Amino acid sequence: MKGWPKFLICICLLLTFHLPVEAHNHAIPKQVVTIKRAANLKDLVSGSTFIAYGWFDTSHQTQPLDKSVQGGQLVNFVQSFHVDKYLKGTGGKIINVLSTGIEPLPDPLNPFNKVYPGPMAEGRYVCFLKPVPGTKFYTIVGGWQGVYPVYEGKTISLEEEGFSELNQLTLRQFEAKIKSY
Repeated sequence: MKGWPKFLICICLLLTFHLPVEAHNHAIPKQVVTIKRAANLKDLVSGSTFIAYGWFDTSHQTQPLDKSVQGGQLVNFVQSFHVDKYLKGTGGKIINVLSTGIEPLPDPLNPFNKVYPGPMAEGRYVCFLKPVPGTKFYTIVGGWQGVYPVYEGKTISLEEEGFSELNQLTLRQFEAKIKSY
């Protein structure tokens, strides 16, 4: 019975004083990621904090938004981009990339895909990235303009979106091209 007062005091202190705990996952913004297209390749390069070659994991965090479009609800996605090489800037080995997409996923030809691209498919890419202000996330500059899949060692400029000057280049040629701007 003598130990009860000390036990109760300890419990009261534990319940009264909460130690701050740092959240492992950062809060995902609830605003739509807006895409501003670059007028030219020079603007795309200068508007990017990082240009990096690497690969994406599947999306590991989502945040439904309070907005929908015809056919679905807007959702913010976070996925890890594993950097193999920086072509501009330097940073960590993993960059958390934020994008807005639609759930359920629309048909590939749906024009909403240009405005709300959602998470990237798994694969190797060169990506033009910049920070999302006030967060620990990055976003792809220019939407599809800032994404260059790498296939058999060469970049692919997405039809009607990417810059043709960056099509069918090795990583070394790609890096030389962007450093000329």
